[in-house]
Amino acid sequence: MKSSLIPFALLAFVGSAQAEEIQHLRGVEGLVKVPMHFRNDGPLPMTCKSSVAHWYSLELGKANKGETVSVDLWFNPKTGVVALLNEEQFQMPVLALYCGLAGRSWETRSEIAFERRAGTVPAPVNLTCVDVDDRLVCKPQ
Repeated sequence: MKSSLIPFALLAFVGSAQAEEIQHLRGVEGLVKVPMHFRNDGPLPMTCKSSVAHWYSLELGKANKGETVSVDLWFNPKTGVVALLNEEQFQMPVLALYCGLAGRSWETRSEIAFERRAGTVPAPVNLTCVDVDDRLVCKPQ
């Protein structure tokens, strides 16, 4: 009877250790805010998105001519990880950022480069985006 309790106790311990580790991936303590702004100066609407784990895309926002999509990323100086926060304040590591023409954002995308190196805090990003030859091009303002 006692030997059957050992696996349950071990599972309970592992479960609490994982829960504690997951809790460290919540909130902004120890992180640096990195503001990002993407202004649409083209005539067509644009959409900006982020690829997170397993290439799942999150929409960051849409902008018509003259409007701006703004988002705050969070940088971990110890690990170099750049993340978005979801509604529960869990950190979702960002694999890629891009803006493209609305409805065809992937096919017409302009990839947004950002620093992801431990110890090097990324600079805020301010880009102006225009459509050129059926593709969005985003450049520093």
